Amino acid sequence: MTISRRLFTQAGLSTGALLAVNPSYSALETQLIQRHIPSSGEAIPVIGVGTNRYGVGDDQNARTTLKEALKKFHELGGTLIDTAPTYGSSEMVLGDLIKDLGIQKDLFLASKVDSKNLAANTAGYEQSFARFNTQQFDLMQVHNFKDWQNSLALLQDKKAAGEIRYIGMTTHMPSQYELMEQAIKQQGLDFIQVNLSLANQRTSSEQLIPMAADQGVAVLINRPFGGGGVFSKLGKTSLPSWSVEFDCESWGQFLLKYVLSQPGVTATIPGMTKVRHVVDNIKGGIGMMPSIALRKRQEQFFDDL
Repeated sequence: MTISRRLFTQAGLSTGALLAVNPSYSALETQLIQRHIPSSGEAIPVIGVGTNRYGVGDDQNARTTLKEALKKFHELGGTLIDTAPTYGSSEMVLGDLIKDLGIQKDLFLASKVDSKNLAANTAGYEQSFARFNTQQFDLMQVHNFKDWQNSLALLQDKKAAGEIRYIGMTTHMPSQYELMEQAIKQQGLDFIQVNLSLANQRTSSEQLIPMAADQGVAVLINRPFGGGGVFSKLGKTSLPSWSVEFDCESWGQFLLKYVLSQPGVTATIPGMTKVRHVVDNIKGGIGMMPSIALRKRQEQFFDDL
């Protein structure tokens, strides 16, 4: 029995609900895939959430919508939350929502140092801890190589002191890929974060991501949906029939599974601000992933649009 998208959404992806709909739908098929962090062996779910659109300040209606999305994310097995001080009020809003939901102990919380000098980064680092009322971050990253040598030294010291479990570097700019390769080789990173998308940026899968895997560095993917207009473009055609071969039911899953099927990728962090986005995106981390041949077919399909 194939679970329709409407039924899937109504069931909320809960294992119990899906089994009630279809007893032959095994618990294994509904579990969010987890992958291991090479430097420790710890497993994290392959779908996280990026939060650069959580900066809604004191808008209570917007906060309610985000709280519902975050609650559903947690219910469906999501743990990885990526944020940054420069995402407007996102850290403040997230800190409040997580506290209200009482879920912080279950999360893998990642943030960044993202200013252009050490004094500002040190102050921002302390603010991040205060906003989440925590004594330890799971992951702290140097964002887009801003004052990166001083910033990374700061994080290495904080990791040695036990305030950070993992350290990493991020970029979404191909012009920084060569610098990222140098950092992977020389800086003892646990994570990198880089952009990759079927829609408009595939080059990071050619050398950078395989290098990270070879060096034992976990890889988080930002911007898995690419730039603006991608869904409008895809919405003009139908999901190909062969997408069922990798358990794909939507364009969002089509894009997410392309990214997650790339060798070396640990997890991806799509933005999701509504419950329906969460339900759809989580399904992108469940079931079969495209083979090499199917991934090539996805590329050809998109390029022919």
